[in-house]
Amino acid sequence: MSSLLAIAAMVVAAVVGLGSSGLLSPWSSLFVYDATQFFTALAATLACWMTAGRHTGGQRRWRVWMGAATCGWMIGQFFWSWYQLFRNVGLPSPSLADAGYLTMPVFALVAIISLAADRPAQGMPRHRPGQLVLVLDGVIVVGALFVLSWATTLGPVVRAGAATPLAYSVAIAYPLTDLLLAVIVILLIAAASSTANRSQLIILGAGLLCLAVSDSVFAYRVSEGAHSIPSPAYAGFVAGLALVAVAALAPARETPGLARRQDARRGQLLLPYVPVAGMLLLFIVQRVQGIPLDTVEIVIETVVIALLLIRQAVTLVQSANLVASRARLVLATDHTRRQLERDLHDGVQQRLISLVLDVRRAEADVPPELTQLRQQLSAVVAGLNGTVDDVRELSRGVHPAILTDGGLRPALRALARRSGVPVELDVHVDGRQPEPVEVAAYYVVAEALTNAAKYAQAPLVHVCVQARGGYLYLSVRDDGVGGADPKRGTGLTGLSDRVEAVGGTLTLDSPAGKGTRLQAEFPLNRR
Repeated sequence: MSSLLAIAAMVVAAVVGLGSSGLLSPWSSLFVYDATQFFTALAATLACWMTAGRHTGGQRRWRVWMGAATCGWMIGQFFWSWYQLFRNVGLPSPSLADAGYLTMPVFALVAIISLAADRPAQGMPRHRPGQLVLVLDGVIVVGALFVLSWATTLGPVVRAGAATPLAYSVAIAYPLTDLLLAVIVILLIAAASSTANRSQLIILGAGLLCLAVSDSVFAYRVSEGAHSIPSPAYAGFVAGLALVAVAALAPARETPGLARRQDARRGQLLLPYVPVAGMLLLFIVQRVQGIPLDTVEIVIETVVIALLLIRQAVTLVQSANLVASRARLVLATDHTRRQLERDLHDGVQQRLISLVLDVRRAEADVPPELTQLRQQLSAVVAGLNGTVDDVRELSRGVHPAILTDGGLRPALRALARRSGVPVELDVHVDGRQPEPVEVAAYYVVAEALTNAAKYAQAPLVHVCVQARGGYLYLSVRDDGVGGADPKRGTGLTGLSDRVEAVGGTLTLDSPAGKGTRLQAEFPLNRR
């Protein structure tokens, strides 16, 4: 892949160097630029379509769509070059060149979404709701940025350069589609940190961004009435198409998944609100200064606000589904643990006890003169009794039967008796509570007592549980060394997930040298 990138860089450098060297006439320089763009687009189209036949699924789809995008761009370039070089007349607006060029962002958007949605590994599902939020984020950001650009610089330039309503629409379409493509590419690359095709997506995204930047410069210059664009803008067209070809020729490689940082996740969630806030601030300034809004601003602002509401609704539905899924997973796990405890107690443990009795009967029947055999059978009985104790302790750890039979109060008393550190227990709970709440509260106390015995160096642990006002409040406090950090282990993180799965909250306060307080709050009437 590095060799392909090096070749693409050399092609771009050669074109820009030759066109801007002054060795060629103006017409020849334009011919070099236009011919290079046309044949680079042709190469990208062939690279996409020829390699598509060797792949399946998303790897095939994105190449087919990207080939259609570069083919449309190539057709637009052909008409542009024909008018500019051979007819020596100004290109009408709109024209067939515009029709070709504007197919590029449409097909390219489908291509990059197909690539980003490709399965990162066999058996892993696609996350279509996440893709929907990404697309909505991209459209919202694009709309807000477009309003800001339109109200400041782009609007006056387009209105001055567009003679007809259709030309006006085409002039708007260039910056709008370029901006949409750029934002979607950035969002998809940011969200694809764990996919196997991330390198392909980065190369393809870089190429599309080069095309978008040069296209925006071109549209801006044409709207101002200029007949040419700077050489670096031509370089962007060539580099963008070359990178598309490199992405098509590059194989998909499985790369190690990268853990998504929590702050990056928050940044992605807040991203759409930043440009929207700027758009609303601009609206307030315009109202205060009495600046009238034109039709484009009103339409785009209305669409942005509507999409923001849709995005918020989708996010809320996803969050509710995630919480419900987590709750179902926790309940299923508890059911499995309870079933395993019963199997151990009613099956393995009872079978071992029966074997103990059988061996004891055999031991009683041994003649007195066979002392060694009697000792061996006695050792077998002792071993079986030890195994019974181990199974009993194991079944209690898998799921305490006393919690299922007696409820939270006796289960916590049993925990306090077995604790490696003295426990002061204060339980104010009358009757039984919802089973998921009892199980979650039990494991919070169990984990807290285990951590206190291992790390806290505390002389006493205070456990307080009380039910009031439709909530169950739980507190585990010690006067040990403190300094507990959930990031250093998965125990507290798992507890937090379990508590949140039943609608509760878990907080930890553990300053160094000042002890640890773990508090949980559970709703009792949650449906």
